[in-house]
Amino acid sequence: MSDNYIIKTVAGTCISFSFILAGNAITQSFMTVPALLVDFPAAGTPQHADRARLLGRQWPLCWTVGNQFFRPISTLGFLGYAYSAYAVYKEGNRARGDWRVYAVSAIMHLTTIVHSAVNMQPLNDKLEALAGRAGEKALAEAEPIARKWASWNLLRLVTPIIAGSLALYQSVV
Repeated sequence: MSDNYIIKTVAGTCISFSFILAGNAITQSFMTVPALLVDFPAAGTPQHADRARLLGRQWPLCWTVGNQFFRPISTLGFLGYAYSAYAVYKEGNRARGDWRVYAVSAIMHLTTIVHSAVNMQPLNDKLEALAGRAGEKALAEAEPIARKWASWNLLRLVTPIIAGSLALYQSVV
């Protein structure tokens, strides 16, 4: 780590961001999605289409928070860890820590950002489409899409935990 208070403050803030993101991923994957899928009717039953459409109406409430609150936190975490890595690198021999640890933390946040854009956003769109513009085939896939979303969201649990844990370790050594 560095003795520079700015670097310590930035890194500490990013560590907080990492664990906030991990907590959100736990909440979404293990609480929100399972709550939405409780007693979900089997595909082909009369209640299935109505319930799938309800899922589509409920879904924007679930991921809007992610887009408005957690996306900026993830981006700021990436930028903060990248800054910390650069600043510790620039200190050279005066730094008591390894800049590469912060660089790995930055890469973990970048992985989360890319994964969210490439893999999760299309699933968000499919789930939101269930509210009205989805056909029968899409309605039949409502529950599997939601379960896939919850399982893919686990990457957004793992990467911030790795980032925050590495940076926390780096900060205390």
